[in-house]
This record gives sequence, structure tokens and C-alpha cells, in this order.
Amino acid sequence: MALTRRSGAVVVLLTGVVFSFGALFFRATDNVDAWQYLTFRGLGAFLAVTPVLLWNYRRDLGAVVRETSFSHVAAGALLGAMMISFIVSLSHADAAFVLLFQAVAPVGAAAFSWILLKERIERNAMVAAVAAVIGVVIMVSSGLDSGIGWALLVVMVIPIGFGLYSTLIRSAPSADPMVPVVIAAIVTMATGMLVSLSGPGLDVSTHDMMIGLFAGSALIGLPLPFFNHAQKVVPAPDATLLLLSEVVLGPVWVWLAFSEVPAARTLIGGAVIFSAVIWLTTQSRDAVPEPHTSRG
Repeated sequence: MALTRRSGAVVVLLTGVVFSFGALFFRATDNVDAWQYLTFRGLGAFLAVTPVLLWNYRRDLGAVVRETSFSHVAAGALLGAMMISFIVSLSHADAAFVLLFQAVAPVGAAAFSWILLKERIERNAMVAAVAAVIGVVIMVSSGLDSGIGWALLVVMVIPIGFGLYSTLIRSAPSADPMVPVVIAAIVTMATGMLVSLSGPGLDVSTHDMMIGLFAGSALIGLPLPFFNHAQKVVPAPDATLLLLSEVVLGPVWVWLAFSEVPAARTLIGGAVIFSAVIWLTTQSRDAVPEPHTSRG
């Protein structure tokens, strides 16, 4: 189904809303570590997407390989790394800290677009980048005081990785948007399984296993292909603004369900980053001309 710019924007917005429940589901588990949870989360995403991909190419399975470029493989592996980083980060830091850090992603996207696509970085982007760095410094100081230390490096994989992921998806040749999701699911499942089997094993409760499977299928496997497809018709500034629905709503769900209150400096630093991204996005949207194509 062909998406227009308007319908694509709705898809991106709803994708952000669905993503926002990720931290809530992980917090709802009883007795499972990050790697066990990742194993079943990756499996859930794999089971949700792979059958649909195989059905779409049932007449020519070889076409999946022929249409998949290096960019798709790299994007899938990177997405898997972000999925792993997200859950591992949540096991060491509060949801607001992890999610607000993701708001730096547009700055990373601008940097990678400049490096990989030779797109010029506008003055507004540079101003927003400086403001975002200030916000990151404030948040990092909060993280160091709370003792999460090395986990800060894990958290930073998410915004940097998402910036590169968005650039790869935009620059990649046309292919089935489910391909990167399948690759990401395999990376997540395999990594989680290897680490778990070398440690606590995979003996988890049915409750925790079902949460992991559901989170993987409903929060990753189903919405991500639509998001990948929508990115082709929604301008990057609009997509950035719409995806902030995850950053805004994610900490709210965890606060309402588990009374998880973030540190004051986390909120201050996040507010600085959030303001910079909104300002940059609105400035960029004003500069994006309305397309005059058959797709609207």
C-alpha cells in the first residue's frame, strides 16, 4: 500500500506511541535479567515478521537476497545493537534517563548525513548540537552521581545508532522494509541466548517469557516495518518531531505503573536536549518545501 506524506506521518507518530511501552513491559517482568529478556524479545520479533516476509516472497525467495543491500544488513545489525543497548541500559538506569538520551538522535542523524550523504550541516543544526551536548553533560553528571558509570556508554549507543540507522534506511535502495527487522531480531535473539547460556541459562517463568515474546512481536516486529516504509515519504524533520512521542510517553507509563521518579538533573538535561530538538525540527520543517508529486 502506497503511503502519502500525511498517512506516513500518522504511521510514524503511532510507531513512537507503540515504542513508548518498551520500558514498561521490561519493568513488568518478575525475575529475568536483561539477556534472558532479550532472547525472548528477539524471538518474538522474529516470529512476528519472518512468516510475513516469507509469504510476500513465496514465489521467489531468492529475491529477498537479491534486493537486500549492504545498507539493509548494516541497518539491521545496528538496530539489533540498539535493541540490546536499550534493555541493558534499563537494567542499570531509570526509564526517563534512557529515553531522554534518545532525543539526541536527530543531532547524530545530521552528523551521519553529512559524513555519508555529503549533506551540508546547517547553522541551526550546529546550534542545536551545542545545546544538546550541554544537556548530555548535565544528564551524564546525574548518571555518574547515581553510580551507573560504564552503563553511560551503553546508553549512548542508542542515539548514535539511531542517527546512523535513519541515514542508512534513507540512503538504501528500495527493498522490503521487513528485512532489517528480521536481521535485528536474529542479532538480538542470538546475542541474548549466547550470554544467557554462559550465565544464568534460559529457565525463566512463563510470565516473563510471555512478556518478552509479546514485547518483541507487538512493540518491534509489527510497528518497525511500517516505520521503515513511512520514512521513505516523511521528511526527516517531521519524522524526528513525531517520534518524540516515545520520549515523552515512555517515562510517563513507567511513572504511573511503578512510581519510578527520575533525578532532577536527568529532567533538566533532558529538557535542554528536548528543547533543542524541537527548535531544530520546527526550523527544519519551515525550510522543507511541500512536495509536488502524485503521492501528495
